[in-house]
Amino acid sequence: MNLQHLRYLLSVAQTGSFTRAAAQMYVTQPAISSGIAQLEAELGVKLFNRSGRPELTIEGRTLVNYARQIQDLAEEAGDRLRKRESLRGQGFQFGAVDTAVVYLLPEILRTYLAEHPDAELSVQVSPSRDLAEDLLSNRSEFALITMPIEHPRLTIIPLYRDKLILVAGSSHTFAKRKSVTLQQVVEERLILFDEESVSRRIVDEKFVEAGVSPRVVMTMRSPEAMRKLAEAGVGISFLPYLSVETALKSGDLKQVHVKGVHLSREIGLAWKKGRYFGPAILGLISAIVSKFGKSALFEKVRQG
Repeated sequence: MNLQHLRYLLSVAQTGSFTRAAAQMYVTQPAISSGIAQLEAELGVKLFNRSGRPELTIEGRTLVNYARQIQDLAEEAGDRLRKRESLRGQGFQFGAVDTAVVYLLPEILRTYLAEHPDAELSVQVSPSRDLAEDLLSNRSEFALITMPIEHPRLTIIPLYRDKLILVAGSSHTFAKRKSVTLQQVVEERLILFDEESVSRRIVDEKFVEAGVSPRVVMTMRSPEAMRKLAEAGVGISFLPYLSVETALKSGDLKQVHVKGVHLSREIGLAWKKGRYFGPAILGLISAIVSKFGKSALFEKVRQG
């Protein structure tokens, strides 16, 4: 049913006249008559008795009741959207790598949810490759991923650069050394990210460049789990500085300087090209890019 035709119906019912309804709606009387006729044809009923002053039929009165509810809902929806309000029970999904969720987003999300108390967010925490697939499949609105990832249908801007450092438990022999060589590193038990991880690829490229083969005893996705295992002395690990900063300060882990090795990774904001962001989604993205001083870059790339 056409919403405008329902408005014509309500106006005729209120004014008791097709002519007065036309004046009220700022249209011609034939437009009102045509709209009512189309409703009747669509529903297969008569809405008005037209002998003299138009009077609603039983079917007409039923439809008027529904039309009032529909109009109220339409006005409420428009009002909410204009006010940028979120509807309870409705939300959106975005993705993020583990480190971003744990160390970069908490304060941003706390503020955002305080300002949007009815918002319901679904956060997909996965490796960057999986997050990119979610974007391409329209399962997520945007994602914080580890760069570099390239795809012709994705737009990605850098947000935050984080060092990848070698860490060892406080009881490990490396903990007492000022520096070690990469050859000495690969002779130790290494706990590394899984092979599909961008961070793992960064580390592996260094091994290949140096012509050495690491002794990998364990691979996993979670930097938190890797940190705990390194603290327990299970092995040593290359981990993002963000994920080990607290452990370094407490002394549970020690940073091991590797001669000639300086690794880092960049966390970026990614979204599917041409994606429309509604006010609620754009509000969260704006808070994220503002936090890292990337607001101008985001707007330039999005508008370009």
